[in-house]
Amino acid sequence: MSINSKQRKQFLLKELKRIGYKPSENENLENLSLYDLEMLVISVKGERGNSIETYNARMAIEEEAE
Repeated sequence: MSINSKQRKQFLLKELKRIGYKPSENENLENLSLYDLEMLVISVKGERGNSIETYNARMAIEEEAE
């Protein structure tokens, strides 16, 4: 099963919500590129002292399918 950019973007948006990130009033996360979303997740996790794990989309989809 291949992972498309839309699925990856949805995962990153869910991850930001899960870690409690609140975008500013004029910041629209939906319009960010995948790279920008990934960098945002990494920087927010780093600021909060969370361990940063790289995202493997293929593994995430396979885990959800089980």
